[in-house]
Amino acid sequence: MRFLEAFCWEFVQNLPLVGGFLLGLDFWQRGRLGVAIAFMVVGSVTGSAMIWATESRIVKGHREPIQVVVTNVLAMSSLMILLTMYMSSQWSGWWSDLLIGFMGGVGLGAIQSLAIKSPVSLGHCMAFALSFALGLVGIRVLAATVSVGANILVVTTVVTAVITIVDYGPSR
Repeated sequence: MRFLEAFCWEFVQNLPLVGGFLLGLDFWQRGRLGVAIAFMVVGSVTGSAMIWATESRIVKGHREPIQVVVTNVLAMSSLMILLTMYMSSQWSGWWSDLLIGFMGGVGLGAIQSLAIKSPVSLGHCMAFALSFALGLVGIRVLAATVSVGANILVVTTVVTAVITIVDYGPSR
C-alpha cells in the first residue's frame, strides 16, 4: 500500500511538470514561443510547489528546502526549454531521445543534490535518467496518435512509475 501512496503523490508532483512541458512543446511547434515558455515556467513553478507541499507524504518528515524549490524552478524551466528546442529539431529521433533524456535526468538529479550540498544520489539520478529517456520516446511516439491531453496522462503515468519504482521500490 505504501508504494501506491508514493505513486499517487509522485503523480501529483509530475503532472504539472509533464503538462507544462507538453503544452509548451505543442505551442512552440506552432510558433507561439511566448505562450510555450509561459506554460513551461508555470508548469515548473507549479510542479516545484507541489513537490515542496507533498514530499513529506512520500518521505515522512522530509520537507524540500527552499533552495531546492528555487533550483527546481530554474533547472526545470531551463531543461524544458532546451528539451523543446531539441524535440523540435530536424535531427532528433527516438534513438537520440534515449541519450538526451538520460543526460537531462542525470543532470537534474545532480543539480538537486548540489542545491542542498549533499552527495549526488546515483539512485535518484538513475530514476530521473530512465524516466526522462522513456518520457521523451513516449512523447514522440504518442504525439502522432493521441491528443496532447492523453499524451500528458500517459507520459506522467510512465515517468511516475519509473521514479517510484527506482526511488522507493515496489515493496514499500
